[in-house]
Amino acid sequence: MTGHRPEPWGVYATTDFWDDPHISGQMLAHHLDPDTAAASRTHAFMDASADWLCRVLALGPGSRVLDLGCGPGLYAERLARRGATVLGVDASRRSLAHARAVAAAEGLAATYVHGNYLDTPLGEGHDAAILIYEDYCVLSPAQRAVVLMRVRDALRPGGQFVFDVTAAPRFATVAEGRQEDLGERTEFWAERPYTGTRHIWTYPDLRLVLNHYVITKDGHTRQFWDWMQCLTPAEATAEVEAAGFRVIEVTGDVAGAPFDADAPTFAVRVAVT
Repeated sequence: MTGHRPEPWGVYATTDFWDDPHISGQMLAHHLDPDTAAASRTHAFMDASADWLCRVLALGPGSRVLDLGCGPGLYAERLARRGATVLGVDASRRSLAHARAVAAAEGLAATYVHGNYLDTPLGEGHDAAILIYEDYCVLSPAQRAVVLMRVRDALRPGGQFVFDVTAAPRFATVAEGRQEDLGERTEFWAERPYTGTRHIWTYPDLRLVLNHYVITKDGHTRQFWDWMQCLTPAEATAEVEAAGFRVIEVTGDVAGAPFDADAPTFAVRVAVT
């Protein structure tokens, strides 16, 4: 498979990506850097986003929120500080350890579960759910349908779901290519020395992008596939309506900015019908 373009969504990253001792440490450092958007939004943006979410979702004491792909709990802790009870689900044990430590230190009503939100139990009766940092668009259409079904079943009648989306204009900014020197460019994938190659493939008919990484260290090679589908509001609307939601609004981001048809992202707020 190395160096060969796969069929759309034909392969996926190995599950050990999120729990890799080195990679998970790099990810957590990016999450906790207040000024970088490499793994999360900047912390200032998240503060504004939490304010907006609490307002439009009417969150506060007694509210129950489901945070999918919660990472180190940066959104969960902000919502819990405002009185919500939060259940976070994530695949990184290292990030969850940080989230649990913060919740314990501050006495927050936040519980964290290690797992994949495609199959991990999500509970029921939540007032709201969030899926942030464009995670929706790394999933295949079939996986997105599963997530929407599972979120719908986890929400109370009338419960709301907010997620952000990689927008169609983003696709035009991506060019196919190959990089051979990841081991010289970054320590993200492994401690140096290592060798790393990145292939970028595009699938124009689907507005789909694949970043394929081949990382070799100490004679051991691993591969990771990072998919990104760039969607229109109409496409996202069709998917959520097919899953039993109605669209309340489409915004520019998860802090409530106005929708911009030329921007690289947008956000969708829906409710269970």
